[in-house]
Amino acid sequence: MRATLVAIVSAFALFACSAPEQSDRTSEPPPPAAEEPATPAPETPPSPTDVAPPPAPDPGVAEPPRAEAPAPVESAPSVTTRSLRVVATPVIVEINRDQARNPANGGSSVVLFTEGAANTYRNTVTCLNIWNLMDTATTQEVRVGLRKADDGTVEALRPMYWLNQSPTTAAEPSCSERLSRYDYARARTIKDKYGLTGAGPYFLVARADERMAALIDLSGRTDREVADLVRYFRDGFAFQNDIWDPSRADPSKKREALTAFFGSRFRETLVAALGFVSAPTARAGCRLGDLKDAPCT
Repeated sequence: MRATLVAIVSAFALFACSAPEQSDRTSEPPPPAAEEPATPAPETPPSPTDVAPPPAPDPGVAEPPRAEAPAPVESAPSVTTRSLRVVATPVIVEINRDQARNPANGGSSVVLFTEGAANTYRNTVTCLNIWNLMDTATTQEVRVGLRKADDGTVEALRPMYWLNQSPTTAAEPSCSERLSRYDYARARTIKDKYGLTGAGPYFLVARADERMAALIDLSGRTDREVADLVRYFRDGFAFQNDIWDPSRADPSKKREALTAFFGSRFRETLVAALGFVSAPTARAGCRLGDLKDAPCT
């Protein structure tokens, strides 16, 4: 009996010892399960992008911020602005005796020299300033009347004609050569049409029908005044819209225009340089409107 009891106790003890081992074995699978959450845990936050439609939406969402869309909007106005910017540009145009002074954009101008040793110095100073300060154009460009500059600006051309007896021979002739080829006879015909008796030089801006003209008289001007008046002709005189308005002959109007252009550099002596001719009486044989300027008979 006692032996049986000992056997039962031993068996029970053996069972009790084996139970933890079974529970350990059954709990071995959970550790991997506990490790699984640790690995996916970081991946769980991105899961919303996985739930959203395939990766295709990502490029779609990134497209709006791209800079390509605004680019056309910025470039279009800049091109439009340049193309609409029109500037008035007086230009030198050389013509020979057989070519007419074709007007453009309302009229034309001409530089008139008087021949003679007494006028050589003043003529040369004027020539140097004209060719140093002004741009040139061809007769074809004047016929069109408009020219597009390199920066896209549209230039409305009004020609200032330089009268030649013969075509230019040198690529870059000096003023002494230019003046030796100048057509003084034709210049005298134009001066006769408008009753100009001074030595000049003159910048004459004539309306297309030649019945009105504004002018700048450089007779007796200092070198500095010649340079200033060439600039004024180029930038403030030749393209004024009311250049043929008779009221411009009023000294107060001249003073006002010169002061607006020169500012503090205005000098009273410049007022006398501005002139105006209205309804000129042509000398017999010097017909108004004859832009080839045939010699008077």
